[in-house]
Amino acid sequence: MLLQNIRNEPWIQIIVVIAVFIIGIVLLKSYNKHMLKSAEEFPLRSVRREGDYSLNILIIINLFWLIFNLLGIFISFLIYNYDFFYMLNIIDILMIIANIIIGTLLYMKHYNKDIKNALITITIIQVILSGIGIFFNLVFKVFRTNLIFNSDDEVMINLSLYFIGIVLTISITTFFTKLGSKIQLFYEQTNFIALIAVIPGLISISLNFLISPTYVFYYIFQVILIALIISIILAIILKQVSYRTITNQDLKEIEPLEKGEALLDIKDLKVHYPLLKGVLRKQIGAVKAVDGVSFSIKAGETVGLVGESGCGKTTVALAILGLVEKNSGKIFLKEEPLPRDYSTKIRKRIQMVFQDPDASLNPQLKVVDIIAEPLKNILGISNKIKLRKRVLKLLEEVSLKKEHLDRYPHEFSGGQKQRVVIARALACNPELIILDEPTSALDVSVQAQILNLLRDLQKTYNYGFLFITHDLSVVNHIADRIAVMYLGKIVEIGSKKLVFSNPTHPYTKALLASRSEVTADEQEIKFVLKGEVPSPIAPPPGCTFHPRCYTQSYNDLCKQEAPHKIKVEEGHYIWCVNEEVLKDTHELIFS
Repeated sequence: MLLQNIRNEPWIQIIVVIAVFIIGIVLLKSYNKHMLKSAEEFPLRSVRREGDYSLNILIIINLFWLIFNLLGIFISFLIYNYDFFYMLNIIDILMIIANIIIGTLLYMKHYNKDIKNALITITIIQVILSGIGIFFNLVFKVFRTNLIFNSDDEVMINLSLYFIGIVLTISITTFFTKLGSKIQLFYEQTNFIALIAVIPGLISISLNFLISPTYVFYYIFQVILIALIISIILAIILKQVSYRTITNQDLKEIEPLEKGEALLDIKDLKVHYPLLKGVLRKQIGAVKAVDGVSFSIKAGETVGLVGESGCGKTTVALAILGLVEKNSGKIFLKEEPLPRDYSTKIRKRIQMVFQDPDASLNPQLKVVDIIAEPLKNILGISNKIKLRKRVLKLLEEVSLKKEHLDRYPHEFSGGQKQRVVIARALACNPELIILDEPTSALDVSVQAQILNLLRDLQKTYNYGFLFITHDLSVVNHIADRIAVMYLGKIVEIGSKKLVFSNPTHPYTKALLASRSEVTADEQEIKFVLKGEVPSPIAPPPGCTFHPRCYTQSYNDLCKQEAPHKIKVEEGHYIWCVNEEVLKDTHELIFS
């Protein structure tokens, strides 16, 4: 057999380094796949020339690795007659150092990275390549030793055990490394962590098979266990280091939330503003702005919160953000209760887009500084170049350009200002975005652009949206579910299709009909619900809507009993006193 004549011949080593050279290109390309556009994102100057593709520099860096190793093989063959090469010696160490120096310089020049980032990246790649080279040479040694010195039966048994040990070590180490990786950015890094961690284990198994194959035959499980312990301990260390070095600003770029997972859950939320009087500020009453609201939002879902002005929509948003203190109720974010005092960690997960972009943007700051503010204050990024690169990326997400970076708010149109506000909200990589009338101050054409932008962002990253508005046409365009509020309470909730096609609560029917229509003779008809909204300071007893209720099912119980939850159909509920309202077909009475 051909393999029976294998020695430490140079041609074997040449095959090894060429194979590792190809692997190195794949590794470096994969390692940098999220950084290859950094030169394009850099706002100060372009470092990429036309026709200079990313793969070229990867081939050049690894080509130096190939050349140095081929030189090392030639020198080692002359000096040491090549009997040492399956392990490192001084020549190998010098080659690695030379590879790191040249690779770092090339990496810095092409990708415009500082020396620290370039050095870390190239060193990691060189360590991986060297480890793979050592392992490949050991594999040749194991095959050669068994084929020359053992019988056919022993060769089959030893190589089978060796193969089993290799497969188990790779599989278990990879499984452990990827176990519990919730962050996709870290999940991408686990491939490299597993590769680095598994190499010492594989080398350990290979050395045991070389040094004492008889021992391995009887103690194969101990040999595999030792290899696994080495690899898993190294994987634990590398995972901890990797977790600590992940920058928060990169998470949302790469990690879309899993669509449909529980995001926000509000249970019986109550927010009452106290009414104080006198020098001693004695409380004489309370404004029941929110009085027992419950709903949930999933990742990738938009819940539209609609109702008349003063019904408590914005107070719900402020309570979620922790900007007003709730009297009772629970707010859960990903099934974890939100603390009373919001930490920075919680703050960056929930962001808000306010109604008036003019009031939301500091007129004395440039756009780059406005968007960079949360990056500095919440994510702790201080490097100016990194800030500009990140801000530019955010502007591109909202369809703005590099030339907008250094402009002031007054130089933008209303729609562009709202895009800047949205970019600032995205800066902290939030999971939930609260949008409080984000399109009410914009023209209809610009409204459509902003709504389409929000929908595209949600489709890409699966943000959860709480969309607060009084404009039913807007909520019909963007919402998945609709919650209708009246005087601090939710009176109807369901999917957009169910609520619009089958409005059941009398207030929802009235709200959907409260619009202006123009007849054929151009006479405007206004549909306005009779009566005034009761005061939230002293709401009427029983159902708060009963003074304005027009349905046939209305009776004296409506003045006495609080509404309860009634199922209309699957996923569609109302809060009413009388279930007969489900059968009500009474026409609306308008003025």
